[in-house]
This record gives sequence, structure tokens and C-alpha cells, in this order.
Amino acid sequence: MFLKTHKCGSSTVQNILLRFAYSNNLTLALPEELNYLGDPASKFRADLLPPRLVPPGGKVDVFALHARLDVRESLKVLHQDALWITIVRNPVDVFESLYAYYDLREIYRLDVNDFKFMPMSVNDSLLKLPRASDLLGKNQMLFDLGFPDDLPEARLRQAIEGTDRLFDLVMVAERMDESLVLLRHLLCWSLHDVVVFAKNARRKGVRPALDAHTRRTLRELNGADARLYEHFLAKHRRAVIDFGVRRMAREVAALRGLRARYFRECNVVEVKGDEPFFQFREYSGLVSSYVTAETANQTCLLLCLPETPLVDLVRERQLRVGGP
Repeated sequence: MFLKTHKCGSSTVQNILLRFAYSNNLTLALPEELNYLGDPASKFRADLLPPRLVPPGGKVDVFALHARLDVRESLKVLHQDALWITIVRNPVDVFESLYAYYDLREIYRLDVNDFKFMPMSVNDSLLKLPRASDLLGKNQMLFDLGFPDDLPEARLRQAIEGTDRLFDLVMVAERMDESLVLLRHLLCWSLHDVVVFAKNARRKGVRPALDAHTRRTLRELNGADARLYEHFLAKHRRAVIDFGVRRMAREVAALRGLRARYFRECNVVEVKGDEPFFQFREYSGLVSSYVTAETANQTCLLLCLPETPLVDLVRERQLRVGGP
């Protein structure tokens, strides 16, 4: 079970899991079309999975698409021994990324750098901003985890503690390569299995600079997510110490070397904006696409495909294997 949190580097992790599932004939939790399980305003339900895409017994091997978490409903479609994984990121950067990627400026008529001029009182403030499309807004990580975005203190502590107990690994976007090493050991995989090119990540040149005042305001606005993030960042640091700092450094270096090798051997070209062939074009022109000339090589192709074409490929295979 991989809970795909918005704008936390989750598309990068998802690519790893989809590739592994496809290459090993595993079944995934999939909708009839596209790449989102359920309505954004509601949580996941087991009956959202089309019967023809679910194997006999109703259990899938991998859950790796966007869905707002409902633990009980998720357990209905997962094997009993499923491992639970998710990823967190600094909530200031999560919110700014949501704002830019989904063009929320057009919805709120407010530039993200103007947030610092808005009041943060209870009755008339940024805290009252509605969620865009009932999905996107403040404390996005907790919302994706199935919680309200305005939890009182006692419930927030319970939510963080419950999340800690539920998930076997909470990755940290700012420590992606270290997190991938921890992931591969949790799953008993090789370094080759967790090689990945950053997916759906904006290029540095198109990221706006946030001044210190704006960052403080966004942190206050996303205060609950900040608590969640700090908890799991501290836990990640302890995990690296337990793993061994030098050992981790060696594995990270080896992973980065493998990534560079795959980039060369697959003849990959990084393309900025909307220029590449449709097969490799990402959802947004703000992110880089990866184009490979080695499309006959399954590993190279799967490494470079964006989320939607890769999900379509997995769904087609699953339908062929399972039948209507």
C-alpha cells in the first residue's frame, strides 16, 4: 500500500512500484479509466474498483494511485501482509507547489507571495480558504491521509501517532535517495529496483522564490502538516542512524551511480516543457520529461513513461490477463 500524497515526490515513488508490478505480473488497484480512485471530496471505497480489474478473492498486490485514505476500505482490497508506505515533504513547499502546479492563483485571485498580507484570525483569514475542487488546500498531507484539515490539538496528536503506527515506512521527499534505500531494504529489493528519474517535479528555473515572511505565513497556515512533517523527518533521521550513516552514504552513492548509468544506457534526453512526443509528455509544461530512444527495451521505456501512459499500460495488461 502506497498512499500517494500530493506534491510530495509521490509520482517518483509510484513509478518504481508500477514498474515492479508490471514486470512481475502483479495486480494493482485501478479505476476503469484515468489515474484517480474515487471522487476527490470523498475517501476511497473498495467498491470503486471495477470487478473486471480485480482478481478472484478481491485482493490486489499493489495500491499506488491517488486516493484519499480510508483504512478500513483499503484493508478490504489488500492482502493481510501488505506493507504500508507513504511520503511527506516540507508543507511550505507542498502548498507552493500545489499553488503553481494547479494554477490556484486563478481560483483564489491571489498570488502566493501575497499570503503574508492576509490575516490569520479565526473568522476572516486564510484559514477560511475553501479547498480547490474539494481536494487541494492547506494541510494537504493530512487531508490525503483521510483527516480533516483543521484538527484540534488532541486529535492532531492522535492522527500523527496513528499514522506512525499504521505505516511501515514514511519516506521524506527532501531525503529521497536515503528514503529509497530504506524502501529497498524494507521490500528486500535490489538497488536496480529503486532506480528512478524524478517524476512530475518542476524544474528549478520555474520555481518562484518565496521570501522569509511568506514562508512563515505558509508554515502557519499549514501548521498541522508541519507537525506531521517534523515528526517523520525526525523519525527518518533516527532510521538513518540505525541503518548506519556511512553505510547509507555508500548505498546512496551506488544508487546515484546506477541512475546515471541507466540514463546513459537508455539514451535518455531530458526535455523541458511541452516539446516531447505525446508518449513521454508530462501533465504540466513546468516539469521535465524524459525521452528514450530505446523504446524496445522495457526497462528504459518504463523508466521514462509519465504516470498516465504507464497506468494505461498496466491496466491494459491487467485486462488481458484477467479478462472481462
